[in-house]
Parts: sequence; C-alpha cells; structure tokens
Amino acid sequence: MWTPNSKVDTQSLIRATYRGETHMILSMTGYGMASAQKDDVTVSVEIRTVNHRFLDLHVRISREYLFLEGEIQKAVRKALDRGRVEINVSIQNTGPTAFLVNENLAKGYLEAGQKLKENLNIPGDLDIKILLGLPGILQNRDTVPDDASGILSELTGACMQEALEGVLRMRRQEGDSLRADMLNNLNAIEEGAGLIRVLSQSSAADTLQKLQDRLQQLLPQGGGGIDPQRLAQEVALLADKADISEEIARLGSHIEQYRSLMESEEKTGKKLDFLLQELHRETNTILSKSGNLEVARHAIAIKTDIEKLREQVQNVE
Repeated sequence: MWTPNSKVDTQSLIRATYRGETHMILSMTGYGMASAQKDDVTVSVEIRTVNHRFLDLHVRISREYLFLEGEIQKAVRKALDRGRVEINVSIQNTGPTAFLVNENLAKGYLEAGQKLKENLNIPGDLDIKILLGLPGILQNRDTVPDDASGILSELTGACMQEALEGVLRMRRQEGDSLRADMLNNLNAIEEGAGLIRVLSQSSAADTLQKLQDRLQQLLPQGGGGIDPQRLAQEVALLADKADISEEIARLGSHIEQYRSLMESEEKTGKKLDFLLQELHRETNTILSKSGNLEVARHAIAIKTDIEKLREQVQNVE
C-alpha cells in the first residue's frame, strides 16, 4: 500500500528530474497531472500551484474518499515548502453501472402512504414506478466498493508521484527563467554599486574641500579667534557623516550573498527576500548621506532594480 513516506520524497524527485544541476531556483508556479487504472477503478490527479507566503493546501475529493486526504497532504508537504496548492482527485468505477435500492427508505414511503390513505380516506395505491422515482430510493453505484481501499491507495500514490514530478519539472523550468531575469537585475545593481564606489572615492576629498571653503567664506578674516585645530575637527566630523564607504561595502556584501544563494541547492525564497530588504536599506542610506548628484542618480537606478527583484522573488520557493 502506498504511503507518503515511502513513495514521494522531495530530494529524490528533484534529483530524478534535474540530474547534473548544481543550482536550484524553483518557481512557485507549477502544474502536473496523472491518471492510473487497475481493474475497474480509475484515479486521476491534477495539481496546480501558485505563489503564496506559506504552504496553503486545498484538496478536492469526493466525500466517500476523504480517508485518502491525509496521505495526499503528507505527500505534498514532503515535496513542496511554499505556495498555494490545489489538488483535484477524481475516482471512478469503470465497471458496469449498478444501482442500490434503499429498502428502508422505500418501506418508510409505503408506510407513510398507507397511513395517509387510511387517515384521509384517499383511494389508490403506490405503484413501483412512482416508488422508484421518489428521492433517495435508487442510488447510482458508480463509486468504488468499500473493499477496494488498497487499490485506491496504490493508484492515488502512483498518480501523486507522477503529478508532483510534473509540478516540480514546471517549477524548475519557470525557476530557470526567473533566475536569468534575476541575474540581469543583480548584475545591474552590482554595476551601479561599482560606479558609486568610484564616485565616492573622488568626491570624498571634494566634499572636504567644499566644507573648508564654505567655512572660510562664513568666518571673518583671520578666523575670528576660532581654534584652527577645532575647526579642522568639525570639518572632518561633517565629512565623516557624509562618508558612504561602509554602506557601499555592505551593499557589495549583500550582492555577493544574494548571488551565492541563487547558486545554492537550498530553497532560498525567504532568504532572498530578506537580503532585498537590506539592499534597499543601504541604498536609501547612500541617497540620504551623499550630496553627489551622480551618486544619487545611480542609487535611484539601483532602487528600481531592487523593486524588480522583489517582484520576482515573490514567486521563488
């Protein structure tokens, strides 16, 4: 009998589908379907996944087969970590159509009819045609017999295995496209950070000189008794407040971490999202501290690329 622990394993599915791959960016958009038949029983499984902050499972299955839902959910939880997952399970008995007669209900109808006839003095009798047409008397026996639970579990397990492989295959294909787009945006951010680094090195001395010149203009001739050493300290302090070298270094570090996570075999969607918050924070600090217009222009371009990455990361598992 199929059990989720023995049949559906995340890493084995990924290795089987993506042999030779070293990196793993998985999209949360996926689709897979499968069907299997044994004797007169046919099982079909269809799985659709879209992005979601957590793993959000929705299983649609007939009430009489709800005993399979627990196994289905366990299988999905082993294979997927995030996303809204919709699973449709269809089970049919392809054997000759049969009907069940609800004899207890038929007796109840007859007894009620007889009582009405006697109490109200109504002529006539309930014939078989009328009785068979009453609600609940005939039940379509298109469901699987109760003793076929083993076959159902086996077929459902095989369908879940194949459908999940299809989902992971599509998630990986979508992930490869996402990875290419994300790398383009990350490279643009890295290029912008490099330009800011060069500009900051040349503008540091300019900033210091401008402060000194401005103070000389504001102070009276001869310094007005102000201590030159104290003045130099104040100028250096102002220049230090405008220094963005630490922010640039952290920006570069976050870019390296982001690139490393994209090459990882782990599922990194949440970590990538956190790094984007840090990239955004450092870029905002650079904008607020630097008075260089060229630095500001490149920082704004970096923020635009960060927003593009943020949209893409929302669909990364």
